[in-house]
Amino acid sequence: MKTRISILLSAMMIVFSTCGIAGAVPFMFEMGAESSVDTSGTHDALAMYAHMNPDLGNEVFSLNPSESHTFLFATLGTTEAWINNDDLNPGSLDAHVQFESPELVQAIGATSIGFTSLFHFTQGWNVMWDSPEMVYFGEGGQFSIALSDVSFSNWFWQGPAGSANIYATITMYATPVPEPASMFLLGIGLITLAGFARRRRAEKK
Repeated sequence: MKTRISILLSAMMIVFSTCGIAGAVPFMFEMGAESSVDTSGTHDALAMYAHMNPDLGNEVFSLNPSESHTFLFATLGTTEAWINNDDLNPGSLDAHVQFESPELVQAIGATSIGFTSLFHFTQGWNVMWDSPEMVYFGEGGQFSIALSDVSFSNWFWQGPAGSANIYATITMYATPVPEPASMFLLGIGLITLAGFARRRRAEKK
């Protein structure tokens, strides 16, 4: 009997140890191809456009806690040829960052605004994101998403037309771990199976 109990305890220790190891391995992120930036909130200010990185769906990387990964997210710009008074008002942008793993979409807002100085000698625009955004997933998983702020300017009365790259940085804080209740149920299952096996052996005698 003691031997059976020792075997069961050893099996449960292996299960729990394996879960501990699993929680320590890097988490693999897979970006989705459906990420987007909504620029409709800039139509009454300096009208912006967004071109998404066409290779986002191929972005795959693994992170341990405290590690980060940065990649090209989108290109922003304006087709307006000149900064007018309405372009000095703030506009709004909304990014939707899609992941295949973990399976989720995170929204991040931003404020855009045009500027001019030196009697229109220089013109341009700024985009400032409301990030980093913290994301919680799975059983204890946690990471942040930060989109890079940008500033674009032209000289010699060339206007604000042009583009700048937006980069996303993913920083891992904690990898998900198996749910303790699942491990408890697994342990109960092992003990129950052992009980059935013992009962069958007793009936055969």
